[in-house]
Amino acid sequence: MNTPVYFISDNHFQFFNYYNEKYRRELIFRLFEKIKETKGTLVIGGDFLDFWFDYRKNQIQGYESIFDALTDLNLSGIEIHYVLGNHDFWDFGYFCDKFNAKVYPENLEFSIGNEKILVTHGDGLLKNDYGYRLMKKIIRHPISIFLFGLLRTKIGCKLASKISKTSRHFNDGYNENADVVDDITNFAHSQFNKNIDTVLVGHYHRIGINEFHKNRLIWMGDWIKHFSVTIRDDKGWRQLNWEEIS
Repeated sequence: MNTPVYFISDNHFQFFNYYNEKYRRELIFRLFEKIKETKGTLVIGGDFLDFWFDYRKNQIQGYESIFDALTDLNLSGIEIHYVLGNHDFWDFGYFCDKFNAKVYPENLEFSIGNEKILVTHGDGLLKNDYGYRLMKKIIRHPISIFLFGLLRTKIGCKLASKISKTSRHFNDGYNENADVVDDITNFAHSQFNKNIDTVLVGHYHRIGINEFHKNRLIWMGDWIKHFSVTIRDDKGWRQLNWEEIS
């Protein structure tokens, strides 16, 4: 990957005209221009879209400007790596076809020099997430995907919008939950034991870089409250909000 590498996660862009959607898109477009200037790489840690289902012949309307910007980014020579999240998992090739993204249904592992890096969306990692892990298996099962695909696009979007609101309400407590920090830290250490040097996690809308001797756990934040960007360049790691990077 070309450095600097820019990591973003949990942007939750809406396909409908949410109250600050235009503003949030303007900021991401400016970030894309910054990436083009530095000839870096973009890594998306999941939930870039608040809902996505690849309907193939009748795609969801409302994301056109975002997809066009990603296409322009790729045509400018920027690699795009997309780790799928729980809100945008149902991609069946469109992201690759449209803007040449390298798509990862699970985790992304790569190296910069001698540093081994793992990027995970992070959903389903909590110790007591039994119900969530079961639901995750169900909604990712081929039969569930087939049945959802039978719905008309508008009906599917309405249903997904209600599910998304419920999910956001459920996730609101993550940011201040000490158990989340403990469980994800334990997960990170399990990866450190597998010779991973740096773990980046999304999903929980937390920010911060936690150092453990030569290892680190990085919370990638979001594009709702934090507008956070994590950068890995020749100088090392840093995490900034949009105002600092612009």
